[in-house]
Amino acid sequence: MSTMDAPLEQRAGAGDSEAQKALAHQFAAAARHDLARGWYARAAKAGDVAALRLLGESLLSQTPLAIADGIGMIRDAAERGDADALHLCAVLAAQDTQLATNLEVARDYLLRAAERGHDIASRQLRMLSDAPAAAPYAEHARRIDFARWLGPPPATNVFDDPRISVITGFASAAECDWLIARGRGRLEPAQVYDPAGKGARIASIRSNSAAAFNIVQSDLILGLLRARMARATGLSTDAMEPAMLLHYRVGEEFAPHFDFVEAADDIARNGQRVATVLIYLDEPDLGGETAFLDLGWRHRGAKGDALIFWNVEPGGAPDRRTRHAGLAPTHGEKWLLSQWIRGR
Repeated sequence: MSTMDAPLEQRAGAGDSEAQKALAHQFAAAARHDLARGWYARAAKAGDVAALRLLGESLLSQTPLAIADGIGMIRDAAERGDADALHLCAVLAAQDTQLATNLEVARDYLLRAAERGHDIASRQLRMLSDAPAAAPYAEHARRIDFARWLGPPPATNVFDDPRISVITGFASAAECDWLIARGRGRLEPAQVYDPAGKGARIASIRSNSAAAFNIVQSDLILGLLRARMARATGLSTDAMEPAMLLHYRVGEEFAPHFDFVEAADDIARNGQRVATVLIYLDEPDLGGETAFLDLGWRHRGAKGDALIFWNVEPGGAPDRRTRHAGLAPTHGEKWLLSQWIRGR
């Protein structure tokens, strides 16, 4: 506690909810989520709706997770008018594959968030709808055609064995720009998977930067894109890891590696990473290909194109022919969205 702001701590202890939230933010930034949750809970108990939503966000996105409790708090905050909670309810609904009307429910939450002044929600409504930009939010919501956003263009098989395909125009230019803008401010040095099963770590084989989209940082645009990936691969969004925004400057690379998992305990808990989807959000002027070294094949997609490859053989064994590298741009920048999909 000595590293925290003493006057802030005093005000928080005296019941000032704004100070309690500010103190919780400090603890959260220091990855001391148990203490952050305690202060959020005190402010929420006193009636602070934003604190209730922040506590719910922490339970949904930080370990130890408490999914059911977090969802309940987010829904409670949404019904009490919190615009950020309404937007997060839209994200949660879009990912609820057990709900037959999940996209309609998500649309309705997005509309309510926009009407409460949520800028990201209002921009998504305009982007998803074919209504004039100046039309009321309700008109934008009414004119969203989800079928248009869910159907992937046809794939072209590059290799049948191993299975690799490309899809031209998988994402629109607007979607690509949206995802870059949503993650650009959160970029950090990219990490690699620890084959010993001890999580991720920074390593010399990878010099690019990355930003993950957890449930709190996600939105309906990304949710629809992931649903489109599910249709393209025949897999479920429930089996998808958080999507990753990848950024490569000139000279930055990801040396040859595999995407499949080698840690038996991780596979037992989460399933194997059976497939990878890469969406090229912006292509460099030169260089920056995805190179499959053992196949003698390189690919650099145009903006919006997708590359799909299966990391396992049809029987489920890791396919070592999928060794690949993210080559460095030699002129310009490379932006990708990477989506790993587990076997369950």
